[in-house]
Amino acid sequence: MVTPSGRSTRLDPLSLPVRFDAHDTRADGGVRQVELPRRPIEVLQVIEYLRAFLIGREGWGTFDMLPIISGAFGVFRTGLVRAIGGFDPHSVGEDLDLVVRLHRRLLESGESYRIAFVPDPTCWTQVPADLKSLAHQRSRWQRGLAQVLWRNRDMLFRPRYGRVGSVMLPYLWLFELAEPFIELFGWLSIIAGAVLHVLSRAFLFEFLIYGYAFGTAISLGAVLLEELTYRRYQDWKDVARLIFYSFLEHIPYRQMHMWWRVKGVLQCAFGFQHHWHQMKRSEFAQQSSPAEGVSASSE
Repeated sequence: MVTPSGRSTRLDPLSLPVRFDAHDTRADGGVRQVELPRRPIEVLQVIEYLRAFLIGREGWGTFDMLPIISGAFGVFRTGLVRAIGGFDPHSVGEDLDLVVRLHRRLLESGESYRIAFVPDPTCWTQVPADLKSLAHQRSRWQRGLAQVLWRNRDMLFRPRYGRVGSVMLPYLWLFELAEPFIELFGWLSIIAGAVLHVLSRAFLFEFLIYGYAFGTAISLGAVLLEELTYRRYQDWKDVARLIFYSFLEHIPYRQMHMWWRVKGVLQCAFGFQHHWHQMKRSEFAQQSSPAEGVSASSE
């Protein structure tokens, strides 16, 4: 929830995957059992969301610099949303765009406010279950990020916008928008160095192991943090699978994700920012087998 003054609460849920009973006849599908999806591509997305919600957004919210409220999972003051014109129909990153415009409006007016993250509530939604849909989604997210940052570039490092202009937005420019290009350049440099024998085999091996171990440690930390605090998964097999896939996330899934993000920025630069793709979704009410891939998403 975004409030103009005083204490505030916003229900930005930590959503985890569920399994739906195949014999459930209720129209809403009926959540009968919390369980990991079976497809590896969906489990990898669960780890991503755990990392984003439990580490990323908890941190941003603590310092009153939360940049995004995912999809339909936010609660806003209606008057504030109307004051800034509501959701922008021309934005492909409508959730990020709305929150950044709220920050701008409230900072310009000098009002005391808070945009908070509350990890306790749970909502359910579907994530992409195939690589094509996932690639379109992640490219669109990156297009939306580029669009929002460019529209609000005048907020950068201006005193009137406080921490939002001096910390949050510069971080998004460097570590979210430019990061996939930096990572791509790093991979190309490493490969070129190895081919040209500029890098020793020992250094190359140590560098790759360090990068892999560091990224895996962050994912493992998010999984363990979830289990220590919220314990959404009661079956130890689900926890074991999350830990197992944490070791598999960084090759080749991370490299594919990097390329999708690069494509998203390039598409935005060349005028494709308004193009959407339909994501395949499972039917819940009349399915013959348990539905999978239900997790937090800003689709």
